[in-house]
Amino acid sequence: MSKSVNAALLNAFVCPGTGHLYLGKKAIGWGIIAASFVSLCVMMTVIIKRAQAIADEIVAGNIPLDFYSIYAAVHDSVTNNLPQSLNLALWVLLACWIGGTISAFWMGKKMDDAAKQ
Repeated sequence: MSKSVNAALLNAFVCPGTGHLYLGKKAIGWGIIAASFVSLCVMMTVIIKRAQAIADEIVAGNIPLDFYSIYAAVHDSVTNNLPQSLNLALWVLLACWIGGTISAFWMGKKMDDAAKQ
């Protein structure tokens, strides 16, 4: 397989930024990995806080212990009052993932073309 395909597959399926590391572009690769990690941390922080709030409500007896009540509480938590940081983190992660995959393929393609000549 060519470097471009390997880099794109690493970036798409292992971790955003690994394709760049494979190509030897360490600064870009570690930058993408760091941005992806920070985005995931922000998203997980919001999700864990929301889950803990629902669990506290269940323990306090404010939410009945049946599937539909818990489902409704989770649904309301996910659809109402989402912080802007969550949306921003999601867009940064998607940009790292999709943009990084395209970038890794493009950089690998340049290296493949240079190696053929």
